[in-house]
Amino acid sequence: SVLRGGGDGAGLRGFASAAPAAGVKPRLVILGTGWGSFRVLSDIDDTKYEVSVVSPRNHLLFTPMLASSALGTVNQRSICQPVRPVVAKKNAMYFESSVSKIDKAGKRVECETLHGEKYSIPYDKLVVGVGFQPNDFNTPGVKEHALFMKETADATVFKDHILERLEEASVLACLDNVSSLTLEQEQKLREKLTFVVVGGGPTGVELAGELTDFLKSEGTKLYGFIEKYISVHMLTYDILNTFDADLQEHAMKHLRKKQQVEIHLETFVTGVTADTVTLKMGGKESTLKYGTLVWCAGVKPHKFVADYGFTMNERGTQILVDKNLKVKGQDDIYALGDCATIEEYWLPQTAQVANQQGTYIANLLNSVGDPKKKEGSFVFYNKGMMAYLGGFNAMMQSLPVPGLGRLTGYVAFLGWRFTYWFLQLSMRNRFMLSTDWFRTLIFGRDLTRFGPRSSPK
Repeated sequence: SVLRGGGDGAGLRGFASAAPAAGVKPRLVILGTGWGSFRVLSDIDDTKYEVSVVSPRNHLLFTPMLASSALGTVNQRSICQPVRPVVAKKNAMYFESSVSKIDKAGKRVECETLHGEKYSIPYDKLVVGVGFQPNDFNTPGVKEHALFMKETADATVFKDHILERLEEASVLACLDNVSSLTLEQEQKLREKLTFVVVGGGPTGVELAGELTDFLKSEGTKLYGFIEKYISVHMLTYDILNTFDADLQEHAMKHLRKKQQVEIHLETFVTGVTADTVTLKMGGKESTLKYGTLVWCAGVKPHKFVADYGFTMNERGTQILVDKNLKVKGQDDIYALGDCATIEEYWLPQTAQVANQQGTYIANLLNSVGDPKKKEGSFVFYNKGMMAYLGGFNAMMQSLPVPGLGRLTGYVAFLGWRFTYWFLQLSMRNRFMLSTDWFRTLIFGRDLTRFGPRSSPK
């Protein structure tokens, strides 16, 4: 039952914190609904644990396909797996809240709802998988003026912004008679229709591919009279640096020649205003006027992770864990995914890593008390890397298939789609994804803008 003043300060709601009695299941609290945390929830044996999940996001976002949803190739809901059905299946509890503090001595997590109500939950075992946030590298103006591509809502905002820019340019072209524009009017149109992607990692590359697909199909068919003023730029130091050098070159060649993306390599962004980005390349600074700028240039830890009081890595950016993913210096707390790093065993911050770590922790917790089951140290098994390049082309590397280590082109695109279809966490999502792809193929992408909500004036 919920008690008043659960030992964490006057007026704070909290669950009773006494240790579970004999025969009562230990309390497992999972923080976050990302890849790692969601996998722990899915694989945990609920006959052995009383499970609670705390997260301000009530779903798992299939992040590898976020760029596809940003341009309407698939619907956002098709790549989101709600947490409630899994919670109900596991007889667990879900709290749509954030965690402000972890009381390690009292074994409690202090939480706050989206509306500011505070309460606390006791735990016997704690799994921390709270992810990362976009990294702006303290570049002036990025927070205020850039769009991002990290959460579900980011895709919705991006799509709406692209359509808004196209409609604004359409109005300008129609009012000023597109066939007799002055040089000044043409320049204004070009600036409005300049789309800038910052970052050459998988998110940035796939977003550039999806964006140019959209502009070449729906853009050409429906906005053909302003098509010649559209340009897409990528500002990055390098491209897909986790891939082999020849595949990086292949990606750049395809983006430049097939997708018409203007790639600015070895470039750093030094400042952003409402319509101008300042970049530095080869020691020289220049500016570029833009209509849309989306920031895909890396991730950084949430500030509250450092406030939890755990042992951190040398840079103070990630929770330090041992080979069993247990937080250093803690007996009953585990951390996984982007917010954690294994001591002397660096791994990339990818969904694939977090998913395997979630399976490992669930198996580790399920084996407690069973002498026949014993988990060794966590070992990551690379099942390959993929990236969509646009134009029904992709590339795949390090595939776990003998004699088929890599693929490019249309065959890789089919492999990319099938793999992500197969990796969906439910038949519901597989069905929705299939119908989305079929709908887009037959009818094109949806260009609906819902606009502001109604309000009496």
